[in-house]
Amino acid sequence: MKNFAPELARLKAMGRYRSLSLPEGIDFSSNDYLGLSTHPALRQAAIEALQGGIEIGATASRLLRGHRQAHEELESFAATYYGCPRALFFPNGFQANYALITTLVGRHDVAIFDALCHASMRDGLHAAQCMKVKISHNNLEAFEDALKKPVAAKCNKWILVESIYSMDGDIAPVRELLMLAKKYDAILVVDEAHGTGVSGATGRGETEGFAHDRLISLHTCGKALGVAGALVCANENIIDYLINAARPFIYSTAPMPLQAVLVKRALELVRDEPERRERLAAIKALVARRIPSLAVKSQIVPIIIGEDAAALALAKNLQAQGFDIRAIRPPSVPEGTARLRLSLHVGLTQQDIENFAQALERLLPSGVGL
Repeated sequence: MKNFAPELARLKAMGRYRSLSLPEGIDFSSNDYLGLSTHPALRQAAIEALQGGIEIGATASRLLRGHRQAHEELESFAATYYGCPRALFFPNGFQANYALITTLVGRHDVAIFDALCHASMRDGLHAAQCMKVKISHNNLEAFEDALKKPVAAKCNKWILVESIYSMDGDIAPVRELLMLAKKYDAILVVDEAHGTGVSGATGRGETEGFAHDRLISLHTCGKALGVAGALVCANENIIDYLINAARPFIYSTAPMPLQAVLVKRALELVRDEPERRERLAAIKALVARRIPSLAVKSQIVPIIIGEDAAALALAKNLQAQGFDIRAIRPPSVPEGTARLRLSLHVGLTQQDIENFAQALERLLPSGVGL
């Protein structure tokens, strides 16, 4: 058996060793943007479902005995909620992205993807063995140049992006990309992991209002929705094909029925409590005023440090001051761009932000100015 100790030692020497740690301190790190993970209504929904006799586990894949009424109700509700013909529920966003890409993108198709797309998309593309074109981040001209190139008959062109990028916090030009998809006979896939519940006129993401046959959106349920799972929203044929051909869907045990109940309730809360998004917008504005050198484009705010060791040291120092913020290092981000990932959510107070800003100013390494 291979000895992995030398590789672990190398990671430690590079400042890239990772270990698990329990949450401690004021949360500046999680994706619980709307505070739904502790919402009393979700707790009550869980209690009522359990008291009503809902099964703890699905016990089988969806195509065997694992398909339950809770899954069906969630998918029907989600299709109406997101304004799409059909929705399909997966246990998590990584599996959903991987299933979608490995099933739909043929080996002779062309996948045109943003350079900062999530690892789940990249892994799916690698497994799909398709033609791949990496586009510099959010470069519409480069996307169009790639789309102009002809492909063989019966081959599809795919555009893959995130709506809000998980490590940079900037936003994809979804409207313009959908226009390009229509113009060049392509399909746009938008990973709404960090847009779901937060962006769009009513929290339905950056794709809100853009229902179209050439659009597939993926809505992760474990971030702003505070639960777990993912919903793929698309037309009838695509959802039917995923059910029939997506190996991660066919050969995996279905998500817990209770999970589906809670996701549906979380979507209702996003719809019924717009004040949470308003509160988040106010927090973003406060951070932008208090630390004006930070580019606050969304609830995810990167603080670029550069060197791995420096980012790790700053994170540890801030943690010692009572702030739970983590260092993000390669390969999660490009070489030379190690950073702190400041994650904003409705549970933060004005004093939390003031205290954090003061600590950051004291501890920031020389040469990195705010």
